[in-house]
Amino acid sequence: MERLLIPVTKSNAIRIKDELSLAKDGEQLLDQKKDILINHINLLAGKADRVRKQLDDALLAAYDQLKRALIESGRSQLEAAGLAVDANLDVTIRERSLMGVVLPLVSVNRPRLRPEYGLAGTTKQMDEVRHRILSAVETIAELAEVEIGLQRLMEETKRTLKRINALSYIYIPLYEATLKSIQERLEEKERESLFQLKRVKGKAGKGLGV
Repeated sequence: MERLLIPVTKSNAIRIKDELSLAKDGEQLLDQKKDILINHINLLAGKADRVRKQLDDALLAAYDQLKRALIESGRSQLEAAGLAVDANLDVTIRERSLMGVVLPLVSVNRPRLRPEYGLAGTTKQMDEVRHRILSAVETIAELAEVEIGLQRLMEETKRTLKRINALSYIYIPLYEATLKSIQERLEEKERESLFQLKRVKGKAGKGLGV
């Protein structure tokens, strides 16, 4: 087993013991962090599936409404109405932190639906098309928030696992082997010192005729 090449002293034994304790505490904390990250990844993964389904449904509904408006009003009139529309979307991106991971919070704010094209030659279907498309955009923003959050959490989980493995399989065994070696050498030195002390006492006793 590999060990650190440091002088065999009591102060080094104390230092290595303290560092080993810190490494084990760090391993435990990282393991807890990993569990929290994985739990949140699972939650977001389930949410991502639901939001993707909502987006598919929203886009299908928007496309269906667009086909109805096209049949009712014709392509040229629909295109003219589309050119006059201002989406007026206000996208806000905030952030929150989970175990040191920055997660986005995306929200789309839109004003009350108000047709911005002339009423002449337009239909209720056109308003509905706009409403459906804006609803889909809101779902797209929600999906982007979830998928970016998932990506960042997965990257942080990989880094956390690497740190755990480094501690578990490299640093902790290295420090344990080093501490054991130093303690064994110190015990050996202590036994040698006691043996030498006994010899000295024995010789001194003989010299005094004890």
